[in-house]
Amino acid sequence: MIFRETIDLFGEKIVERISEAAPGRKPTQPKGYAAQPGTGPAGETCKTCAHKRSTEGHTAKVYWKCKLMQHAWTGGPGSDIRMRSPACARWMKGD
Repeated sequence: MIFRETIDLFGEKIVERISEAAPGRKPTQPKGYAAQPGTGPAGETCKTCAHKRSTEGHTAKVYWKCKLMQHAWTGGPGSDIRMRSPACARWMKGD
């Protein structure tokens, strides 16, 4: 906690407590994976999986999602996946 002393309009000393927390929100981490990334076949990624889906044509940008988690899709980045993430245990060979 940081304390700052100032003087108000009437000449009285005021001690303010200032939080050291960083301003703003932390970026949302993608958590739309069907299983823990890295638990699937070695050398494979979400990019090579048959379950990957994009929102292309439905949104202004392209967001990648896992079809197995469609019941949990949101309108935000919390249900996204990263194409470079290592494959999960539910990985299937895509086209």
